[in-house]
Amino acid sequence: MTLFSGLRDPSDGPRPPGLRCQALKELLGVLRPGARHAVLDLGPPLAANVQYLAALSCRVRIADLHRSLSLESVESRRPEAVGALLDRLLPLAPGERFDALLAWDVFDYLDRGEAAALAKRLVALLRPGGLLMALFTTERRTEAASRRYIIADADHLRHRPAPGARWARTVWPLGDIEVLLAPLEVRQSHLLAHRQREMLLRRPTAPGKDG
Repeated sequence: MTLFSGLRDPSDGPRPPGLRCQALKELLGVLRPGARHAVLDLGPPLAANVQYLAALSCRVRIADLHRSLSLESVESRRPEAVGALLDRLLPLAPGERFDALLAWDVFDYLDRGEAAALAKRLVALLRPGGLLMALFTTERRTEAASRRYIIADADHLRHRPAPGARWARTVWPLGDIEVLLAPLEVRQSHLLAHRQREMLLRRPTAPGKDG
């Protein structure tokens, strides 16, 4: 897992077209420049995303989780072992927490046991009031191992297929997603093009405290 940080104004330059994404807009709106928010990106290390987030003064960790999982043995991905596997693939300093998590479509390529283990890990990594953004397919299909999502601007994503073998995708009904990621609270849920659902979820703050 890789750490990036930096400073630059992401508002400079043209605003390229892409898939309009309201969840992304809200998440990026929380990452105020200069606040040094911590972001965990479960996708591959794409220069455009790293630069955009670094321009907001974010500390960015890149996990490339789908690729890492695809290189693991069947034995290491068994239900009884997957928790330890995720601890190894997401190595963090003691007490390290994040203000935002970008899960992209990672859950689409996991079975139920793997998804449950990952969800538990991600919930624990979020600070109170922290946000998790994820994309979920709503139809069964087989395609490239995953898509690569690129932040085009504050509320648009571009995407392209990633190279590699073709994989079947898990369909997650909305109710199952809410159970999977509990106790996170759903802030946004919208259907996008390509039969995808965008979701933004928030970890509740402590009682009596404003998040």
